[in-house]
This record gives sequence, structure tokens and C-alpha cells, in this order.
Amino acid sequence: MTRAAAADAALPPLLPRLRTLLAARLGLFFDDHQDDRLSAALVRVAGATGPERFLDQMELAPSRARLDALAAELTVGETFFFRHPEQFDALRADLLPSLVRSAGTTGRLRALSAGCATGEEAYTLAITLHRAGVQAQGIDWDVLAVDVNPSALARATAARYGEWSLRATPPEQRDLWFRRCEDDTWTPLPVIRERVRFEARQLGQQDPSFWAPDSFDIIFCRNVLMYLEPGALRQAIRNLTGALAPGGVLFLGHAETLRGQSEAASAGLVLRQAHGCFFYRREPAGAPPAWPFPWPQRAPVPEAPVPLPPAAETRAGTAAQQALLDEALLLVEAGQVDDGLRACARLIAPRTPPALQAEVLFLQGLAMEERGQLPAAEWHHQRAAAKDAAFALPHLRLGLLARRRGEIVAARRELHRALELLDGESSERLRRFAGGFERDDLRRLCRDEILEARA
Repeated sequence: MTRAAAADAALPPLLPRLRTLLAARLGLFFDDHQDDRLSAALVRVAGATGPERFLDQMELAPSRARLDALAAELTVGETFFFRHPEQFDALRADLLPSLVRSAGTTGRLRALSAGCATGEEAYTLAITLHRAGVQAQGIDWDVLAVDVNPSALARATAARYGEWSLRATPPEQRDLWFRRCEDDTWTPLPVIRERVRFEARQLGQQDPSFWAPDSFDIIFCRNVLMYLEPGALRQAIRNLTGALAPGGVLFLGHAETLRGQSEAASAGLVLRQAHGCFFYRREPAGAPPAWPFPWPQRAPVPEAPVPLPPAAETRAGTAAQQALLDEALLLVEAGQVDDGLRACARLIAPRTPPALQAEVLFLQGLAMEERGQLPAAEWHHQRAAAKDAAFALPHLRLGLLARRRGEIVAARRELHRALELLDGESSERLRRFAGGFERDDLRRLCRDEILEARA
């Protein structure tokens, strides 16, 4: 065995120790599907010290610098300006008028980008507030952005972005809110940058002075909660919901919900929807909370295969395919889009049943949406709908994409078709692909969007 092969073989037994360290010190959770990612990060951060000795030292006396290095390796996901623009549209068009009225007594509107990564979300939030003319209405405002990754925060503060970060930004918006630098990167205008401040913080730690009651009117915390281990997750939810002011709004990732979290049940948050997205709003004290859908469960890790009688081989093959589909979905939701797409590719074969092909194509469409590649997303959703005529969710996504483009007739057609099909949509598909939303929530979303999509 070569030295390199021996080193690779020695890594798997070290990963449980690394997971324990990450959970205890950073509040981060990584399941067995991410062994390759954890192994590569451990080797890079350990360097000449070696993985085993590095863990020995970290368990005995963890240093801030080494924890920061681990965070830098493991927490940067897919992000870009105006990612999921429907959420910013809902904030600007539907929510800011009432938030500005509520802020009239204090004269200030406070926004938080929690898990801000390299800053694109925080600056998009600042552009949205500036574009809405909040200051012209006599309200001062600012955006505080926090993350556990110091390397990402340094890049956010430098605010130099390439074309890939701006791939979902229309040219007219790019030219209006950004200026081109001498190295062909782009940076937000000073009037935007001066409103955004960055700090290093962990969402899953107690910090009463920072998470004081009524601290923020707007919180964006998208695709962060899924990374946290259970204890840190409960604390993060206590922090976020406790710091949200009455009337304030909380936006989560599309696959994240708060149902079943006892830490949030007393906060008075109610699920609302606008512009094709869901969000939470903190209602006044005494209003009953509404929790219409469950927290999505992590897909179980498939066990090692065992010999099966011939009659069970087909069922075993289907179960393995479904497990791989769940793995691909988790990867896409966690921002590991390339890994998710590679898992999807392993599912497509000549004998793949049409219904499963449709699900793979739909997931590929969601991955394209995560990348901001909307024409490619639409193509995949169209193919998914063609593969399985009873699949409601591709029509829902096509309707929302068409409405975003202003194609009202196409939007209404697709949303009506989704509404018709939702009654017969399988519970298993809703569990897997509806982002935790129940059938009635999706029906309500379709009806509201059809009413809004008037020619």
C-alpha cells in the first residue's frame, strides 16, 4: 500500500471525532453523505501536522485560528446577488409599507442577514431597501450581516464580485447599483456599501446582548439552519425568533420551516405568502401561532446492502434509487449543487421508470434555479412535466417562473394545471419536493398567484 493510500484509509475513523468537534465548537452538523468533503477539509487544514495529531491538539486546546480555518473550508455555499428574487420582491412590494409605518415611532428599520457568506445577500437586501425609498420616508435603516466564516466575511467586506455572482442580476440593475472596477470585478455603489456592516458570530450560541428582544425588523436566514446540529439549531431558533420585533418578518430557505420547534412556538410567528414565496411574520402578543407544516426530516443513511432473494431485487433497487434521490435533494438544498447534480446523473439509465425520471428532472430544475440559471431550470421542469403528466410540482415552478418574467397567460395556465393536479399528487412526492409545505398551503399559493397574475 502506498503512503497516500494508507493516509486515505486512516481518515474515515477520524471523521466521527471531527464531527463531534464541529458540533461542539461551531454548532455544525455534517452527515455521512459528506465524508469526502470532511476528509478533504481535514487534510487541508491539518497540513504538515497531520489529521490525527491535528485532532488531538484541537480536542485538547482548540485555537480560534484553527476553528476559523475549519469554518472557512466547510461553510461557503452557493450564493449570488438576487438569489430567489421572489423573496426580495415580497419584501419590497408587500411588506415594507407596513414595516415603514411601524418604524415611524423609532425612525429606524433594522435588517439582519444571518449566515451572510460572502455578502451577496446582505448587499441585495440593502439594494432592496434603498430602492424602496425607505430613507425618503424619514426612516433611517441599516443591514447587519453575520457569519461564522471569517474568510467569507473578509471577501464580503472587500466587496469585489465577478460575473458569476451577478448572473441573476438583470443588466439594468447591475448598471444602476454597481460600478465596474479596474480588475473587471464589480462592487456595490458606496451608497449601498455604507449601509452594510459585517460581524463574525455563531447563530447557535447564546449571546443575550446581541439577540436582545425586538432587535430586528427584517431577518434573512436562508439555508443556514440545515447545517446546525440539534442543540445549536434550537438555540439559533430561540435567537432569531426572540430578536424579531413585533410585525417583523423572517425569511428562511425554501426547504426550511419552523413547525415542531418548541423554541419558536411561543414567539407568535405566523406563516404568510406573497410573490410566490413563504415567510414568517411575528404577530402581536396573544395572536395564536400557525404552524402548517412539519420540519423536513433528514433522509436516513442507506445501510450496507445485504443479500436478497430474487423476488425482492426489484424492490431493493427502487429503495436504493429513492435513497440516492433523497441524497441528491439534500445536497442541492445545502448549496452543494454540483454534487447534487452528479448524484442525479447516477439515477438516469435506460431502465429508469418514467416517474423517477420526472423526479430527477424536477430536482435538476431546482438545482438550476439555485444556480440562477432560470432558462435551464424551465427546460428541466418542462421535461419533468412531459415525463409524468400527473406531476403537479413542475407546473407550479413553471407558473412562478413565468410570472416572474411577466408572462401572465403562461403563468395562469401553469398554475391552474398545478392546482388541478395537486389533489392527486402523492404524499411521498410532497414530502420530498414541497419544501415542507402541505397540500393545502400549495393550493393556497396557486390560488393567490393566479389572482395576482392578472393580464
